[in-house]
Amino acid sequence: MFLAVAEGGTVRAAADALGVNHATIIRGIGRLEERLETKLFDKPSTGYRLTDAGADVVDLARQMSKASSQLEARIFGRDQSVSGPLRLTLPVSFATDLLMPTLATFRAAYPDIALEIIGSGAVANLGNREADIALRVVVGDKSPPDNLYGTRLGAFHTGYYVHRSLLEDGAPAAAWLLGADEMAPSGWQPGAGLQMAATPIRFAEMRSQFEAARAGMGITHLPCFLGDADPDLIRVPGVPIAHVGDIWLLTHADTRQTKRVRLLCDHIRGVMRGLAGKLAGQSEKGDVEIA
Repeated sequence: MFLAVAEGGTVRAAADALGVNHATIIRGIGRLEERLETKLFDKPSTGYRLTDAGADVVDLARQMSKASSQLEARIFGRDQSVSGPLRLTLPVSFATDLLMPTLATFRAAYPDIALEIIGSGAVANLGNREADIALRVVVGDKSPPDNLYGTRLGAFHTGYYVHRSLLEDGAPAAAWLLGADEMAPSGWQPGAGLQMAATPIRFAEMRSQFEAARAGMGITHLPCFLGDADPDLIRVPGVPIAHVGDIWLLTHADTRQTKRVRLLCDHIRGVMRGLAGKLAGQSEKGDVEIA
């Protein structure tokens, strides 16, 4: 709790990070200050600010937190039961559009495993048990960190997609459908008679971009497995798909032998190998030229 407040700056941020009530945080900090017989935070109206004493112990508290996580991971690694919690983190689109039937099958086979599915683009810290298994796209030719045990499952490709109707004569201008910080690609112009709007449309997350493309609003950048699966979308003619990186299934060295970790990893590996063609953009839609 002390670290969560020190790093978040407010009780509310700490409560959200730890998934507890803010009153629990206040009581916990109070007990710690009482036990240490010192004041760790000043409490102005704008938030909690570390006192000199609090600042002195932050690094030690981080070391204690890391050691506690390592202890938990080491014990978890000895667990050979097929019940208990299991956290999987993966990109949102992988969860919602690719692997949910697979995860449903796993759940049906092992109902006593309390599976937690964390759909997120953020990189979870497996050493701190933020997740037990991570399915990640590792960009470029990079390899996962040395403290993680990984299996490369195949290449990941993306492409530019547009609704078929926007390729017809007399179709309205197509807007670039972009993420919040995404830039429109330079160096090429859409062919096949596509007319481009002067201004883009921006979105906070990819799912909305995908739905906007399906609604005929313009061109967006999508994983090939997602764009190719929709009958209303087509790859922008003349624009090759791109190899973004490779898909890795990762576990921590301390927890990879836990039985339920091994069971889910084996399950995902088998399914993902069967999906390798889709992930690599090998589809009857357009060509498979790679940038």
